[in-house]
Amino acid sequence: MTAKKGKTPNLFLRILLTVIAFGLGVVLSGFFGLMLLQYSVSATSLAVPDFRNQDLVTAVNLASKMGLQVEVARIENRSDRIANQVLEQDPLPGAEAKRGRKVRVVINGYIGQAQTGGVAVTPAVTQEVTMSRVPDVRDLSLSEAQNLLETNGYRLGRVVEVTHEDVLKGTVISQDPPAESTLPLGNQVSLLISKGGTEAIVATPPAKILVPDLIGLKVEEARRLLAEMDLSVGQIEEVVMPERNPGIIIGQIPESGQEASPGQTINLQIVQAVQDLQDLSLRFALPDARVPIIVRIVVNDELGERVVYEEEHQGGETVEILSRTKGKGKVLIYLNGYYYWEKEL
Repeated sequence: MTAKKGKTPNLFLRILLTVIAFGLGVVLSGFFGLMLLQYSVSATSLAVPDFRNQDLVTAVNLASKMGLQVEVARIENRSDRIANQVLEQDPLPGAEAKRGRKVRVVINGYIGQAQTGGVAVTPAVTQEVTMSRVPDVRDLSLSEAQNLLETNGYRLGRVVEVTHEDVLKGTVISQDPPAESTLPLGNQVSLLISKGGTEAIVATPPAKILVPDLIGLKVEEARRLLAEMDLSVGQIEEVVMPERNPGIIIGQIPESGQEASPGQTINLQIVQAVQDLQDLSLRFALPDARVPIIVRIVVNDELGERVVYEEEHQGGETVEILSRTKGKGKVLIYLNGYYYWEKEL
């Protein structure tokens, strides 16, 4: 009986230790679970920085480093603030936001006095600097903006893309320095480009126009015809062709039947007017032959050497041509490439 009573305290002690160990395990599990939850929340959330009063490029760069995105909600014109400066933001500074969230901003699009990041541009005193006006490249595509900048003596600088619901993808929203600012030639101009909104905006390409045939018309006749088709005359090149009437169109680029955009120009070649021309009249019979004869007539006068006639005939046929020459020279006739006859002018 005494041995059995001695075992009872040991049993209660083991049960008590087991309960304490289980409770401690539950407490530790809850503590570490709470720590893990807080770490997970802090790893995916962050405090939104203050983008206000910064230029848009700086704001976009800062947001990108923090895992946020910047979207231009609208553009206001404030004469008391510099161009491209962030005026408002949503969410506000300090608000909790998950990584990848868009921060909508309002920027200033007003163009006042020449400013570059809020600092007036002043040429260096130690060297001569050629100053010029920065061209306005807003509403142009990136390639068009770059071409315009290079044409005016500037270089393309940083290009930043931002989301914009109202501006077509690939179009310039703003520039730094602003348009009409005074800036030394050779400097860079940074651009802000729209990458479209949440739904892509698809531009409808303009309708193409088939270029009409202008050969044989006079320039004024071509102008009227092209104007009716929303086209216009471009460069006009004069070509010396004494055998043709002056002022007549003999060539065009693009050629007839090709497609052109509305407002496109058509370059023309016309016959140049030449003074003191003399009429040339030739009439001769070809020798009999069993094979075709290619007749080529070459004029060499004060206007230079040129072929005025080249056609295929049968033997025994009579050839007649009318042309114009200037000054002294000679006319040469070739049959199938061989010299046949000549005449002094």
